[in-house]
Amino acid sequence: MQPKHMAKRAVDAGMVLLLPFLMAEVLFGQELHEWLGTAMMVLFIAHHLLNLSWWKTFWKGKFTPSRAFSTALDLLLLADMLALCISGILMSGFVFRFLPVRGGILLARQLHLFASHWGLILLSAHLGLHMELFFGLARKLFHLPEKSDTRTKILRILVLLLSAYGLYAFFAQHIPDYLFLRTHFILFDETKPAVLYLAETVSMIVLFAAIGHYCSTLLRNTQKETAQGSTDGRLWKVIAFAVPILACVLTAICLHQPARSNPWQTETPEATPAPATAAPSANPISSSAPAEDGFLLIHGGSFTMGSPEDEPWRSNDETQHTVSVSDFYISPYEVRQNEYQAVTGTNPSSFQGEDLPAENMSWLDAIAYCNTLSTQRDLTPVYTIDGESVTWDRSANGYRLPTEAEWEYACRAGTETPFNTETSISPEESNYYGHYPYEIENNYFSQGNLTTKPGQYRQTTVSVDSFSPNGWGLYNMHGNVSEWVWDYYGSYDLNNTVDPAGPETGTRRVYRGGGWNDFAKNMRSAYRAALPEDQGSFNLGIRLVRNAGAGSGSITSAEADRETSSGGKVLIAFFSWGGNTRGIAQEIQSQTGADFFEIQLVNPYSSDYNTVLDEAQRDQNRQARPEIANRVDNFDQYSTILLGYPNWWASIPMPIASFLEQYDCAGKTIIPFCSHGGGRFGQSLTAIAKLAPNANMGEPLSVHYSGGSSLPEDIATWLEANGLSA
Repeated sequence: MQPKHMAKRAVDAGMVLLLPFLMAEVLFGQELHEWLGTAMMVLFIAHHLLNLSWWKTFWKGKFTPSRAFSTALDLLLLADMLALCISGILMSGFVFRFLPVRGGILLARQLHLFASHWGLILLSAHLGLHMELFFGLARKLFHLPEKSDTRTKILRILVLLLSAYGLYAFFAQHIPDYLFLRTHFILFDETKPAVLYLAETVSMIVLFAAIGHYCSTLLRNTQKETAQGSTDGRLWKVIAFAVPILACVLTAICLHQPARSNPWQTETPEATPAPATAAPSANPISSSAPAEDGFLLIHGGSFTMGSPEDEPWRSNDETQHTVSVSDFYISPYEVRQNEYQAVTGTNPSSFQGEDLPAENMSWLDAIAYCNTLSTQRDLTPVYTIDGESVTWDRSANGYRLPTEAEWEYACRAGTETPFNTETSISPEESNYYGHYPYEIENNYFSQGNLTTKPGQYRQTTVSVDSFSPNGWGLYNMHGNVSEWVWDYYGSYDLNNTVDPAGPETGTRRVYRGGGWNDFAKNMRSAYRAALPEDQGSFNLGIRLVRNAGAGSGSITSAEADRETSSGGKVLIAFFSWGGNTRGIAQEIQSQTGADFFEIQLVNPYSSDYNTVLDEAQRDQNRQARPEIANRVDNFDQYSTILLGYPNWWASIPMPIASFLEQYDCAGKTIIPFCSHGGGRFGQSLTAIAKLAPNANMGEPLSVHYSGGSSLPEDIATWLEANGLSA
């Protein structure tokens, strides 16, 4: 055999041998994975250098169905390998760390995960096109006869068995989730032996090599010869090049889709609707018959409010204490959009649908809705609005928002666990960011220890009667949309534990339950979120209650007095790791000319993606405050802070918390902007609201990754909405 042919075979064999090990990054660690990937890239380049003759002739000659198939496959593989090389270099924390390339890390990882699994299929199928060459090489190496019926039968049986096992492994390893962008991380069963994982990967290589081989053989055996230059030949040539181009365009579109319109997601959520007249489960403290308006009677009692100190991902504001609540009626469902529109004549919801929950209304809108509905149904309105104060008549029989204590009591339905399901709630039981079930943060790259595995992220609200109700007949207390409650946000008053209603003054109102874009940790029964009462959100709605008996007295609440800074300068302050937030901040500065401050750490986070994920979730879990290395000169001169950050684990990175606690933001206006990979703000706005309670909050901006070509226009619109137009 000529040296060039020997080199070709050696290069091709090396790529095939590397493939199973490259698919097992979790087993070997990122550093070795990068070196193996670099070796694959070198072999890939060598493969094309040794096959320059293919490039010289690939457009020439007659195109038949089999040639169109092989050409399309080769071009797809070329595009896939280029995507892997580029995304791998962008993410590199070891081999290419010296290169001055930053930005787009999260998008690069999504592309890398996507392309690596398509690469497994394409490279295997490409191998199948040249199966006879490998068989010939094997015959020479092992001195096998040219023709052997027995050898052929044994080989076919072996390929069939391995292909069947490969088909099993294809689904066992969740490969379709990677191929269709349904997950952003590796699903790996850490209890599986490494040898078994590699065997599964090899069997999948055999499966797709066999598919590629037999497809090519079938096309060669059945195709009709066409004259060179005939219409049919031109058609197959067009197909050969059009298919890869269309595939690349579609991939680019899908990778840049905003979170609410991912084309790979099913349009109909997997939910379990129940009849509107469903009664709650039998329970000694719950009524078995709904009221005339469908509300359920919840018998009062005492319960432990808050979370134990050992509950994962709890916050310090969830102090456990015993609380008693009186009887009350509560709606089994969140307020529907058709109900809200019938009462108010408007529908501010981001996701339109009659049976979807109404969302995107402020707390002030919510109490106005309660009063109007009460009047329409000849009930006594509960609230009196006088300027900036709101008085709650506790004796009125109209509709109202639950107190925080009533909401948690109803949500728990007698349970003491983080969720009322008494297990780690799954995406089949609730509508949330299903890629991130409870405690995923400590199990991001291997889910063997998780009781609930990652599942569907619907990226939209679902009908209010979806899924099974809790033990007292209430639907979607966890997820779908969060729900406003009456209380101002503040520390629990441990001396006021009978029908507590929170502080009489404050700057933020509480909402509970978590929404469609929240991680499971933020849907816990004890989790508390807060926003200014005049702001709404696309994942925040209403659930109504009524008194079951005549109460007494009234409570007047008013927003705490806050100084307001005006006429000062604008500061763009931001923290960026992967570069997306920095790029957004630079575009904002180009449009505003505002001062620019990038938060730098004394001990920066790792530049390695896998490591920084561990560091980020560790700091969030313990609410760390990383030390900032630089300072803002004369912070008092600024009246407006444009605060930027990436969405990390559905919240702010802890350097943002360090920044907000380092400076006095009282009276200033904080306007957040956030880069994200699908979860929008997560609970970052709540985190900012809690850390800067005496600051005003402007209209926030969420940007998908780096924002794309629409970023300048999106920022201009956002600045105008906040009165900061150039």
